[in-house]
Amino acid sequence: MTNFNLKLLKRSMYKFFFGVISFPFYLSSYFIPRSKHIWVFGAWYGRQYNDNPAYLFEYVKNNKPDIKVVWLTNNKQIINDLRKKGYNVFHKNSIQGFWNGSRAGVTFINCGYDDVNKYCINSSFKVQLWHGVPLKKIKNDDMVNENIEYSFILRSLRVLLLKLLPFLNEKYDLIISSGEKLTDRFESAFNISRNKIIETGYPRMDIITSKKFSYSKNVLYDEKSIDNCILYAPTHRRLGNGDNNYFMNLNFADFNQFLKDNKAILLVKMHFYEKLETNSFSNNEYSNIKLLDDHNSFDINRVLYHVDLLITDYSSVFYDYLVLDRPILFFPLDLSEYQEIDRELYEDYQDSTPGVKCYDWGEIQIHLEKHFFKEDFYQNKREQIFNQFYQFSDNQNCSRIINQISNYL
Repeated sequence: MTNFNLKLLKRSMYKFFFGVISFPFYLSSYFIPRSKHIWVFGAWYGRQYNDNPAYLFEYVKNNKPDIKVVWLTNNKQIINDLRKKGYNVFHKNSIQGFWNGSRAGVTFINCGYDDVNKYCINSSFKVQLWHGVPLKKIKNDDMVNENIEYSFILRSLRVLLLKLLPFLNEKYDLIISSGEKLTDRFESAFNISRNKIIETGYPRMDIITSKKFSYSKNVLYDEKSIDNCILYAPTHRRLGNGDNNYFMNLNFADFNQFLKDNKAILLVKMHFYEKLETNSFSNNEYSNIKLLDDHNSFDINRVLYHVDLLITDYSSVFYDYLVLDRPILFFPLDLSEYQEIDRELYEDYQDSTPGVKCYDWGEIQIHLEKHFFKEDFYQNKREQIFNQFYQFSDNQNCSRIINQISNYL
């Protein structure tokens, strides 16, 4: 057995062990009456408070007084912060987390059952909000990670697990989409009937386009000395276990001076799976390069409003950024390797990305200079791709979702 299969076997045994222990809780949840007036929310495996579930959570709290909204997490800092605001928030695996999860008529998540308490979710109305428009293949479409060839032992164990422990088999009553092309991807990826996917738009788009919901500029940088805000937001490699150097051959001192000369700042936002090596640069070492790390709870969707140009690789953040119709530089340093080892893409990368492709930091600097002189040849391409994936751009996505959920209930 290979090391990879051995790792999968250990993971399956881990799930089986805790699944058996928790099975009585799963059964008991069916005897707790559900209420359509209690809605539970969670995100990113219980680790974060942001993204579509958080924005919808706050919208419902502020606009639907007849609904009790509850946030579930396993992050103690989030619990402390939200309780100071007077929110209903509980550890997802606590007694109160289990009770509220069992009472919830509706459960909203953006990754999977582990966003909340998975042992009491089955008889709730489960809404998958997801976390953006995927460029990388996901779920059933992902042949690199999700659908690899398992050994006979692993296949048999997986089938047994899903039969005995149904809370490990994730199924959704409703999936939120932003437009027809995304609906096509979700139908395949989640292997779900198309009539269970509704095109309302994402809550995150209401946030991205609103100055009201964005961070103050002064939180991000000194606006008196900055005319151009550049964001570098790469996706992760191997769930944060990759060895890619995101700043290969970058002379930080020279690049910082270039930014300073052009009254620009580079904000760096890593995927939350990634822990940027501290030897790359210190956050205080360069005046015009700033790391927005997750430890400081920076929410990228509240940053984008102030970004004048985005630099990314294979991250779906570029789809979100399209709503602002601003320039994007694409930085596919390891495209072939990424598609082979990490994830395949839904479309040809060159054709589906509306911006210049750069392959080192020297090229990035060249095209930033052109940006500073207002050169932009991709506006029509950005608009074309935006229209393929987004049916709405009116800041009413949260409202549409709530109306649809109410109709279903």
